[in-house]
Amino acid sequence: MRHKMTHYDTLGIERDATDQQVRAAFRELALKYHPDRFTGEERVTAEENFQSITEAFNVLSRPSSRDNYDIEISKGTDVKKMDPREISRRLAAKGSQCLREGSAAEALEHLKSAIDHDDENSRAHYFYALTLARLPSKVRDALRHMERASALEPSNGAMKAEAAGLALAAGMKSRAARLAEEALALDPTSAKASEVLSQAGSDENEKGGGLFQRFRRRG
Repeated sequence: MRHKMTHYDTLGIERDATDQQVRAAFRELALKYHPDRFTGEERVTAEENFQSITEAFNVLSRPSSRDNYDIEISKGTDVKKMDPREISRRLAAKGSQCLREGSAAEALEHLKSAIDHDDENSRAHYFYALTLARLPSKVRDALRHMERASALEPSNGAMKAEAAGLALAAGMKSRAARLAEEALALDPTSAKASEVLSQAGSDENEKGGGLFQRFRRRG
C-alpha cells in the first residue's frame, strides 16, 4: 500500500520536529522552489511545489492546527497516534517558554491548547494562570486555573501561595487568607504566602478589600 504523503513529508521533516526545524525546512524549500527563480513549464511546477510547501508550513507552524493534523493523519494509518497527554505536555512546555520570553499571546494559545488536550495537566493550568494574571480583567480566571493546578498537586505549596496572591488581587480577602494559611501549612518558609496573609489581615475591616481600596484611602 502506497504511503500517503503528509505535510511532514512535504517539508522533509520527522513527526517530532521542533518549531525551529519546521521553520528552517520551510525557509530552505521556499527559497529552492520560489516561482521567481523559474520560467516556462518549470515555473508552473515550482508554483505547485511552493503552494504545497506553504500549506504544509501554515498547518505545522501553529500548535492547534498541527495537533489536529497529527490526530487526523493517525486515523486509519499505521502511524502511531500521539497520546493527548504527551501533546499537552509539549504544548505546556512551549507555553511556559513563550511566557518567559514575554510572548503572552502566544503563551496563551499554547497553554489553552494544552489544557484542551489534557485537563489534568497541572503545569498547563499553572502557567496559563500566570499568563492570565498579566491581564487585569482576567485575574479571576487566573485564580480558577491556579486553584485547579493546586488541586492537581495538593502538596505543592508554591501553587497554593500563587493562588492566595491571585485571590487577594481579585479582592477576595477571606479566600486569600485561607489559601495562604494552607500554603504555609505546606511550606512554612513561603514568603509569598506570609505576605498575602499579612495583607489580607490588615485589610480585614475594609469594605471592598484588595490593594486598590488601600491605595485609594491613602490618597
